Amino acid sequence: MQPPSLPSRRLLLAGLATLPLSTPSFGQTAAPAPAPSPTEEVPYVQTPPLLVRRMLQMAEVTPRDLLWDLGSGDGRIVIAAAKDFGARGVGYEIDPALIRESRVLARKAGVTLKTQFLERDLFELAFSQPSVVTLYLLPEYNAKLKPLLLGQMRPGSRVVSHEWDMGDWLPDETLLFPAPDKPHGTKKEHRVMLWVIPASAAGRWRVALANQQEAVEVAIEQHYQAVTASANRGKVLWSSLRGNALSVAWQDEKARWLLRGVVSGNRWQGDATKVGAWSNSTSQQSARFNAIRQ
Repeated sequence: MQPPSLPSRRLLLAGLATLPLSTPSFGQTAAPAPAPSPTEEVPYVQTPPLLVRRMLQMAEVTPRDLLWDLGSGDGRIVIAAAKDFGARGVGYEIDPALIRESRVLARKAGVTLKTQFLERDLFELAFSQPSVVTLYLLPEYNAKLKPLLLGQMRPGSRVVSHEWDMGDWLPDETLLFPAPDKPHGTKKEHRVMLWVIPASAAGRWRVALANQQEAVEVAIEQHYQAVTASANRGKVLWSSLRGNALSVAWQDEKARWLLRGVVSGNRWQGDATKVGAWSNSTSQQSARFNAIRQ
């Protein structure tokens, strides 16, 4: 017996007619974009309300955020971001009927001024604008979007995907939810994944500690958000990168220090705190550090 077919919607691909990419003006209804001819269809599967809220919580959405939902369907993620978290949101959808439904639902929820729903080619968007991107697309589309997200979104911005991953770009966090009644997929569970866009931290950093005469050179190797560090003297105990926040635990002959700062261009600046033998207890002894990428 054949399983029931899922409803489909068209997904615009790169190479179609270029559409205007101006920053959305909230509170105004944009004129509908000309409808390019479709090339492919992808399933339209709604995200359960529980997952909508958890996706937004994972991304730590606040009123300061601009959220884009790619393939926004009936607009539930955009509407929830505006209503429950105070964020501005834009839903990109290719089905005109779903766009109309989203606008009606946004009006009923009282968030018309904070939301927009537009018909656009996902692969022609300027991803430097949003601080949060949510998506529920097939793996091949995630693979095409990955270089755009990494190359254009600002460090510290967040990407949340329902169900499908980003290939060799491993998520920072993953949540699994049992779903015994799930009508599609091979596993009876929902998977939600979070990525934080990493800053470029690779290279050799000359670190000057305020209370030490001699600088230390720290070499960082990076694969997406995964970093490993070594030093020209002493020993690196561990290192981590989340967005533009780079932390390195370093031990010299006399003490252990936690270097915790922000990477901005070729500068890494922050606080150096003396830590205990297990590198997890702090003392009151701290100092500023400044580092320049060589």
